[in-house]
Amino acid sequence: MKKAAVVVLLALFALVAVLAVNTWRNGSRQIAVAAVAPLRMDEAAAAQRLAGAVRIATVSSLTDPKASAAEFEKMHRHLETSFPLVHKHLKRERVGAEGNGDYALLYTWPGRDPAAKPVLLMAHMDVVAVDAASQSQWQQAGFSGVIKDGFVWGRGAWDNKSNLMSQLEAIETLLAAGFVPRQTVMLFSGADEEVDGLRGASAAAALLKQRGVRPDFVLDEGLVVAQGVIPGVAAPAALIGITQKGYMTAELSVSLPTLRCRRAKA
Repeated sequence: MKKAAVVVLLALFALVAVLAVNTWRNGSRQIAVAAVAPLRMDEAAAAQRLAGAVRIATVSSLTDPKASAAEFEKMHRHLETSFPLVHKHLKRERVGAEGNGDYALLYTWPGRDPAAKPVLLMAHMDVVAVDAASQSQWQQAGFSGVIKDGFVWGRGAWDNKSNLMSQLEAIETLLAAGFVPRQTVMLFSGADEEVDGLRGASAAAALLKQRGVRPDFVLDEGLVVAQGVIPGVAAPAALIGITQKGYMTAELSVSLPTLRCRRAKA
């Protein structure tokens, strides 16, 4: 047994040594990318536009596609007024069954190279309703859109109106600078992501398939750049998600025999 243990330890030592030497010899394969000068933008105005979007109660419903129809229409108008260059230069389409939940939006920004595959950036404008039982625990009302302590507060400020507004803010700024992308950029914003996405994302996928559009890559809503949430990491860290969660319905039943307890005498 001792001899076998020594052999295993020597093998592990050799493996670690090989890995260490190869790591030292190969070095980093990180691609060197020259820094790009950031475009100037009005951060306060961008925060106000996001806050305005948060104030619109675009709550999606699994059973009633028209439950928040007026709010989604209001959201569409808010995007139009907030990003005039986007709506002048990009093609915007409503996705879904007309009159029955066609509130998802598909934007197309034509690129310079028609042979290049397009890229698809995704987001969603719908949010989850505020549970009445938890309202007293909110520091700010769910749809207040308050700007306080350097943050925008409310439903959608993180999940996921911030993503949609950031995409449109970037494109609006690039359009103002005269930029034209090499490959076509497509944006899709769903209106029922929180309930299943069948009226929005599924319809958009079917539409693009019908048109023969195969994106080079699809970037979903993604995660966040967090600071102070990972032990031992003080700098801002970008959390990268490479898959999407699914869901499962489970029913648990427990059957136990009847238990009898004898009362002890004092």
